[in-house]
Amino acid sequence: MRFAFLATIGSLMFVLVVGILGAVLFQRLRPTAAVDANLPRWAILIGEALIMVPLVYILRRSNLPLRETLRLRAVTGPTLRAALMIGLGAAVLIDELDRLIALVFPLPPSVMGAMDLLVISNMGEALLMIGGAVVLAPLVEEALFRGFFQGQLELGYRDATKAVLFSSLLFMLLHFNPWWGVQIYIFGMVLGFLAWRTGSIWPSIYVHAINNGLALMLANVDSGSQEWYLTGQHVSPGWLLVAALLLYAGFRLLLVENPPPPALSGEEGSRQ
Repeated sequence: MRFAFLATIGSLMFVLVVGILGAVLFQRLRPTAAVDANLPRWAILIGEALIMVPLVYILRRSNLPLRETLRLRAVTGPTLRAALMIGLGAAVLIDELDRLIALVFPLPPSVMGAMDLLVISNMGEALLMIGGAVVLAPLVEEALFRGFFQGQLELGYRDATKAVLFSSLLFMLLHFNPWWGVQIYIFGMVLGFLAWRTGSIWPSIYVHAINNGLALMLANVDSGSQEWYLTGQHVSPGWLLVAALLLYAGFRLLLVENPPPPALSGEEGSRQ
């Protein structure tokens, strides 16, 4: 477990250090140049890609097979259809949970300002945000948190439940956003369960991508044009019902298509 923690934190610290050095170098080389508005979007895209560099290096040095360690096992078509339903249902329900929590803990102006990065005004920005937030972020983060980190915790704890809960906690903490902490933690548990049950991160990548895609779409649709989706400032009851049904149907299909993995020794002992 120590290996898993150090490798995960080390990969993220590598990106942080490279980002700081890059910002300092950019400022020294172009001290008076106007900052490109797309620079933060490029930083997100490159940062997500760089996360995998130290992790792949560590796994290669440790003689661990990438495909098995990162849980890149192929899954069936019905499993992916189940992930699609779960993703759509979970994205809508988490959106409403976010709106409810914001009533009690409203986002500060600094966080609201950061949300402007999601607003797209041209094709270049669209490609950057879709590539970074909808494609690359789900792939990299699921490989790191649900593939490598959670997988190593399952082996260390011999208990899938503890592994899912702890990996979700680290996933939440490393987003550095306490106002979204509850939503991220619940979302992390859903993603962790999918990775454990299917033995693959592809379903969790699908669900993660759908969630990020919905957030990006809503950020670029004028609130006055969301009457089909919202009742006031909240998701309409009809869409919440559809989301709940999709979530139920998706999980039911997923559980039928993917029998429980073999019990770890610690889980067997806890049931005796």
